[in-house]
Amino acid sequence: MEEGGWFEYTQNWEAAGDDLAWPILAVAVRTDSELIYTGDSSGQLTTYTLNAPGEALDRQTSIKCAQAPVRRILPLQSSCAFVQTDDIVQVVADSGLRQCKWETSLNDAFVGAAISTNGTEAFVCTSAGSGTLLDLETEKIARRATVEASACAVQFTREVMLGTADGMLAVRDPRAAFSIVQSATVCSGAVSDMAVRDHNVYVCGGQQHTVQIYDVRKLAQPVRAVECDGQPTRLWAAESNLWISHEEGFVDTRSFASECQTMGTAYVEPELQDYAFISAFAAAPSERMALVADTTGVLYVWADCEEPLLSTGCVPDVQIGLNDMGQCWAAGADTLSFDDEHISLSCVDIPHAHEPLLSCMDADVEYDVGRPVSYVDAGVLSSLKMMDNVGYAPNPRKARRNQQPFGAHNWRFKWRDGVKDDDRELTQGRSKFLSQQRRYGHTPHASGRSKAALAQRAAEGNVPKHLQLMQIEYSRFGVEDFDFSLYNTTKWSGLEGNISNTYANALLQVLYFSPEFRQLTLSHCATNCPDANCLTCQLGLLFRMLGTAQGASCHATQLLQVLAQRPEATALGLLEDSHGNVMITYAVLAQRLMRFVLEQASNECRRLEIDSTNQQPRIVERVFGVTQQSTTECPVCHAANSRESHVFAIDLESPLSVGSSSGLAAVLAGGSASVRRAESMARNGRNQKVGFLELVSSSLVRHDTQRAWCASCKKFQLLNTEKRVSNMPEAYLALNFPPLSSTLDSASAASSPLLNASTSAAKSAAAENAGSWQMTLPTAFALQMSDSEMQALPVDEMEGNRAQSRFDLVAIVSSIRDTRRGPEHLVVHVRDPNDSAAWLLFNDFLVQRVSEESATVFNDWWRTPSIAVYAKAESQSLQGAIQTIAHYHPYKISTRILTVPRSTLDSQQQSATAGMSQRWNSNRSSSNGRMRNAAVPLTKFEAEQLEHGEFQCALDAEFVVLEDARMEVFSDGTRQVHRPAVHGLARLSAVRANGGDLHGVPFIDDYVAISRPVFDLATQYSGIHAGDLTVGVSPYKLSTMKEVYKKLRLLIDSNCIIIGHGLKHDFRVCNIVVPLHLQKDTMLLYQSPSHIRPVSLRFLYWYFSRKSIQTREHSSVEDAQATLKVYESYVQCVAEGKSVETVLDDIYAVGSSMSWKLPDQKI
Repeated sequence: MEEGGWFEYTQNWEAAGDDLAWPILAVAVRTDSELIYTGDSSGQLTTYTLNAPGEALDRQTSIKCAQAPVRRILPLQSSCAFVQTDDIVQVVADSGLRQCKWETSLNDAFVGAAISTNGTEAFVCTSAGSGTLLDLETEKIARRATVEASACAVQFTREVMLGTADGMLAVRDPRAAFSIVQSATVCSGAVSDMAVRDHNVYVCGGQQHTVQIYDVRKLAQPVRAVECDGQPTRLWAAESNLWISHEEGFVDTRSFASECQTMGTAYVEPELQDYAFISAFAAAPSERMALVADTTGVLYVWADCEEPLLSTGCVPDVQIGLNDMGQCWAAGADTLSFDDEHISLSCVDIPHAHEPLLSCMDADVEYDVGRPVSYVDAGVLSSLKMMDNVGYAPNPRKARRNQQPFGAHNWRFKWRDGVKDDDRELTQGRSKFLSQQRRYGHTPHASGRSKAALAQRAAEGNVPKHLQLMQIEYSRFGVEDFDFSLYNTTKWSGLEGNISNTYANALLQVLYFSPEFRQLTLSHCATNCPDANCLTCQLGLLFRMLGTAQGASCHATQLLQVLAQRPEATALGLLEDSHGNVMITYAVLAQRLMRFVLEQASNECRRLEIDSTNQQPRIVERVFGVTQQSTTECPVCHAANSRESHVFAIDLESPLSVGSSSGLAAVLAGGSASVRRAESMARNGRNQKVGFLELVSSSLVRHDTQRAWCASCKKFQLLNTEKRVSNMPEAYLALNFPPLSSTLDSASAASSPLLNASTSAAKSAAAENAGSWQMTLPTAFALQMSDSEMQALPVDEMEGNRAQSRFDLVAIVSSIRDTRRGPEHLVVHVRDPNDSAAWLLFNDFLVQRVSEESATVFNDWWRTPSIAVYAKAESQSLQGAIQTIAHYHPYKISTRILTVPRSTLDSQQQSATAGMSQRWNSNRSSSNGRMRNAAVPLTKFEAEQLEHGEFQCALDAEFVVLEDARMEVFSDGTRQVHRPAVHGLARLSAVRANGGDLHGVPFIDDYVAISRPVFDLATQYSGIHAGDLTVGVSPYKLSTMKEVYKKLRLLIDSNCIIIGHGLKHDFRVCNIVVPLHLQKDTMLLYQSPSHIRPVSLRFLYWYFSRKSIQTREHSSVEDAQATLKVYESYVQCVAEGKSVETVLDDIYAVGSSMSWKLPDQKI
């Protein structure tokens, strides 16, 4: 027994995973039954009943009532409870059914809730200062009012009492429109908690070690103070005692009989774990038991007897202990009087099972629950018309009635569009959303599976978490709220995969980690390339962003949009369809895309070559090109024809065809062998054991037979074709692996040590019937040239007297066939440029350091190689050529694009001069001469300032909606975003911020020509009208996206300070990463840590100038000038030594008093 007879009755711990539990933030006990409520930080509401001392509590119900943490639980009559989270307040029955709910608005959160004395009304308040009175009987809103925005403690008797963060206690009368009846400052800091009994209110807060007692009828002075042994944080007024929870981790009581001047008998001090503190506290209405929860998820139950009674609703003389329950059951039902309303139904026990029930599912075992639900067609979702929360759409008649085909394409469509997965193993239990991290802190919670479960998962052949398809989840704040830093702790940046054709991310990472090719693209993009859809320019701009992002997440939206506009890419089948599906595997598609990209770069980089003679191959061909000699011979007349070509990868033969294709082709060409003899030769070739180096050697010389026209014979013949590699690239050798047959049998696989048949138990469980590779890629090998024959050898067999070249493995593109999350996706392993012994894994935006073994060893059915890239050890001549190009074409975007702005579209916009409206003519009148729209080009002096890093500007952008958001509407009316709306840059404006005569005058005002269909111009918010972005129709001078992007890139490369409002969203849509030290975001500068709501630019500008902007339509020039004015006010405030916090408090106070609505006043 502890002091005062109180002892620890039991402990309860509910694990969210196998290691940690969610912190319990709310605890309550019903007054009319033996039921305990707990709410944790994951939004789980659980009810328990007592068990014997020392035994865990009996869980009755457990429901997920919200995605946000449960903050308060207030028991109601009629077997239900009022539950408050940050986003929702709701009434939940003890059975787990939700009876009603109310949600808060965007950028707002519930901070307090209280129930009236009769339990029929509830009062809730939000962080924005909105108070709402709820009628729980009619389930409607009774009244709304504006209250204190910093309320942190609420009590509801006849009046509503609010304790604020600045230590004020306000009493409001709900019968008089919540007008303030009384108010007083009760503590020096924030009010921690309040308790009410009769006409006294007990308050604690700040750093005080006292509880102040006030008379609610007169708040001028405190009646008395209660000295405490610690710092009180939570209060609860019972019938005879005031219960006080302290910051130091103990709970004691003060007796109301002595006006709280003497200690009560109850004293609770649980043994908390290291770094844990009390997160929730409640006392039973009977005052015979206390409940204390800590941040590790442990619920400590303390009592003063071994058979305590929680509630006061039972009559004492019919109390039935836990030991008596079994006797009542054994004696039979006739010993209980079911007519007595005071007897709890918990006295009637149920038979205990001696074996695990079928409903008991192991958390560490994955169960096959059948096929996933078929996804609704996107065309149906886009044409839905809602009526009474029911969506109606015409039948597209793409399938049979009441039937839905299941296949690879349907799986790809479903899993690519937002199926959520638990990534606690990757995020260390932290929230994926920045808004939740700011609200709840960065403390990791449940950590996922245990090591034993992970070992079991690996043994079963399941795909590890870091190799699974990465999904971006969307909160109500959009993709900007997703914390990509949880998936990348390196300085290398990943590429996001939430757009179309992002299978190319793996290949783009391979090209970026090729320094010679990267230098060529950087040199090319800095030139005056006139092609708006130049693929090499987009590669260079993307590589520049990856090189300066320092681990920040990037995306290749602009490059992939340019790729989608190339007709050659469409003809080659390199693009996904609207559902994200392709006709071939992504492993083969990546090989085709690499060949296409290098061919385009070879053509587009010709202008970089210093020596334009035909003696040397093109510079890109020297980097990746393989010289191949093709000879075609007719077996009848022996006429031969030879030609030389360059290919950018060597296609490896299938391990099953090595050694048999040459002889078989000769037999078929001669025409004298039977089919049976040909099959015999194929079987003999199959029995030859082939390793990886033998596979490379055989792929250097390829023989084929095809029926073609022979010019000598004047007829079609079976011509023999020999393709022999005659020269290797000077930098990188790419090897394409062949796709394995889906019908690979054990006999065929046994003929090659590189293959593994599809007979493993793990693969059968995955229901994927395809062969797999069984090999370890060599980290280096040598190519030896002897007697016009080229052969691959191990490095230790290199001989100094022969022409040999060493190639080291630098990158591996692999295909992951994850049947649980989709059919296939690509990842890439790259050797760390700073550490030759380390490897990097790029799985879209996930970047991790991995071992060399995990990169080079292929022994799992779900991972197959697609492309392997080897770097040549010595390439002095190529390095000299690259350095020469870098000298004559350095990466440095010229300031002429800002001093003499021009566009390749200027010549196409001469026909839009007649028939313009007054708005168009007025805009055109300011667009003459060297000006582009409203922009005045930079002067020579300003250009020099920009080059020396002494320039700053204010920037704003306007966007249009290219594709609408894709979301799913559920039967209860809730929506789940699968992919947010796709925005496109429509207008970019930048104004000077360096002072002088041109201070505030724009030097960039570009309208971006958009050729693809636009879903919504959003004219009210963008100021863009129909035709403004169409070449030949627009009244403005249009620019291409590449031209506008290079201007923005020039500002960043010149270390220009950029001022804006909400720059994170603007830069993301512009597809550019800007270092934080170059950003001056007024939305963050005027963001109060104690307020979640950000202040709009329109309100900030009105606050400082008492003038209004955006009265009709948005203008990026006007917004940039307003942002500059707001930033200058901030600089002036800091220069004068004023407190920024004081200014922020005044801004939020003025905004709350005006409900954030401005008077109708023009500039």
